[in-house]
Amino acid sequence: MYLAFDIGGTFIKFGVVDDTGTVFEKGKMRTPQTQTPFLSALTEKVEALKTHYDVCGIGISAPGTPDQSGVMVNFGGLKEMYGLALQEKLSALTALPVKVENDVNAAAIAEKWLGAGQNYSNYIVMALGTGVGGGIVINDALYRGGHGIAGEFGWNLTSGITPVGELEEVSQNMKSAAVLGLLNSYNQAMNSIHHGDFEKLTEAREVVDLVQSNDPIAALVFDQFLTDLCVNLMNLTASFDPEVILIGGGISANDYFMERLEKKWFELIDRHFALHRIKNQGLLTKIERCALKNDAGMLGAAYAIKSALKN
Repeated sequence: MYLAFDIGGTFIKFGVVDDTGTVFEKGKMRTPQTQTPFLSALTEKVEALKTHYDVCGIGISAPGTPDQSGVMVNFGGLKEMYGLALQEKLSALTALPVKVENDVNAAAIAEKWLGAGQNYSNYIVMALGTGVGGGIVINDALYRGGHGIAGEFGWNLTSGITPVGELEEVSQNMKSAAVLGLLNSYNQAMNSIHHGDFEKLTEAREVVDLVQSNDPIAALVFDQFLTDLCVNLMNLTASFDPEVILIGGGISANDYFMERLEKKWFELIDRHFALHRIKNQGLLTKIERCALKNDAGMLGAAYAIKSALKN
């Protein structure tokens, strides 16, 4: 059995997973924001589950960039723990082997193992959350890049470059992410109209709900969000020629969102001469939904430690 942790900025999801990907127990707990309570929480959960299961290793799906030895070069929104030697420290505390993997890479691995990537050798996973993360699979192998940070699709820049100023403010994180993009854009639009006299939305799905209710401001913001997202997808298609791009993140569970995304995708493809020609030849990248939903990171973490132990 493998114990898998999927670490988020607010919650840590955990599960006990066997060699076939069957989940025997799962749950979640709050994410401590500093090193000592964070490691203590993980260790206590490991010790508790070891009393019921024969755990042979621990897999961790983590935001940010773990290096090859499991040191968190950055740790997403958990900025107090940048530089944490997570793999080494947790292994010492639990006397178990540990493998740390980037969260979207873990999701990409899981989709290949058990999900929508099983029939593809070259595909991309794009996770739409607070920002835009990605995992790239080339010839059935995860592509990490020269420094382990490949797949930061939210860092892409497409327009809005000014002589001075912070460029990440015009990155795809601020345009095609569910939270920093869609949600923030709607709240900013409402603020420009009502000058603070409105109730801010707190979840991206609320914007989609308003679009379905024919709210005119939400409709405008949503259409621009879809355009920006499709620009990102078109650039990835031109750069990597994946067979499919799998969309993940909470918003991807919304059927209306996926229908509108596909419609916008083909609308823009038909306006791009080269990609339109590729489409007519039956060679265009497909846009589909990830299959494993909220369990993808956890299952990918389990597969990472499973593979590490076998190798």
